[in-house]
Amino acid sequence: MLKWFREHFHREMTRALVYKVFTRGILALFAAQLIHYFVPGNGPLKSFSNLSLLFALLFALFAVLAWLRMDGLRIPQVKLPRMKKKNPPFLNGDIADHVDDDIILFDDLEEEDQNACVFLADIILAAGCLALAGILSL
Repeated sequence: MLKWFREHFHREMTRALVYKVFTRGILALFAAQLIHYFVPGNGPLKSFSNLSLLFALLFALFAVLAWLRMDGLRIPQVKLPRMKKKNPPFLNGDIADHVDDDIILFDDLEEEDQNACVFLADIILAAGCLALAGILSL
């Protein structure tokens, strides 16, 4: 696994990986809170440790799908439509103008790097949810 990580992870993937982990983690916590709020009081998903375990399994499934996508299987990614945002005139400059390295976003990565980034994000989140489920079940 360490050899695979060295071959597939590049320095410019760090920002995209952090953004993926943060965004998916926050959305998972939001979904868990919604489920916790709307599930009846005697349901098995009322326990937050069970919800964390459910999300750990869900992220593990997503990681398997990302692994299959990296292996060559054509599974389309769900991409939400995004509107182009317009910067106000006073924000025409960018901090990248003052730094040698350009900022590389997730959409700017190659498809193989995107799949590797999604795979690593899902593995990190599955491990985090599993650890959270273990801690909360004590």
